[in-house]
Amino acid sequence: MTTASAGARRRIEAIWAAQPESAPLLALLAAAIEAMGDPAWDTMAGEAVLGFDLPAGQPLLAGARLPVARGVIDDSTRTLCRRAAESGPELAMLGAAAGAHDLDGVALLAATLNGDDAAIERLATAVDVAPEALAAVGSVAAMPLLQALRRRFGGLIPADWHDGACPICGAWAAAAERRGLERARRLRCGRCGADWAAPALQCAFCGESGHEALGVLTPEGATEASQIETCDRCKGALKSLATLRAWAPDEVALADLASVELDLAALDRG
Repeated sequence: MTTASAGARRRIEAIWAAQPESAPLLALLAAAIEAMGDPAWDTMAGEAVLGFDLPAGQPLLAGARLPVARGVIDDSTRTLCRRAAESGPELAMLGAAAGAHDLDGVALLAATLNGDDAAIERLATAVDVAPEALAAVGSVAAMPLLQALRRRFGGLIPADWHDGACPICGAWAAAAERRGLERARRLRCGRCGADWAAPALQCAFCGESGHEALGVLTPEGATEASQIETCDRCKGALKSLATLRAWAPDEVALADLASVELDLAALDRG
């Protein structure tokens, strides 16, 4: 059984105080982190079977068979909807969805993991909520199971995996850690919490390594501890945050939310 890490608890408190506008998403993340303590997720992960003859470059969960406990997933999804609805008017519509008979947590989980936007839209229509609101719930609802799968399969990450996509679940890296006094570059997944090495000079999205195309943006008012890695070749941008210690796996999504000003700066610069 897992409980929220000390780092996650500190970040939740700090974001509540400093970013009241982030309340809806923070409520979802806090509920998902709380749900990670249910041992049922590790039981499901323990029954997962990875695909055979996985092509090189594919995340570990590609083609995996993931037995699921419908009751656990449906209950968790409904709890997330209720918590989101209670956080403010932006997601109040999810309150009715939480009690709707047609809310299918397993289908939402599958659509989220498969990146099936059309399926999410159909599920949202069935419970009369905006697709983007249900998509937000789905992205967070997947986290407890994905974190359990990372706990089981994280030791199988190939040593030569330097892609910007997560080697376990395939999501794009949420941020790069510049870790420790030596500023070792580690990419982190906000969904499953995976942690993998990355070359110091390489775009996480297209693999560009030419120094002429790579750059670093430090937004006005920020310090060198909070930067944006940029690539002129693919126009990619990745947050790069200095930290003395590795973030706990359940802390990554919170670190991402806490640094939302970097996302806004990257969008502003195109």
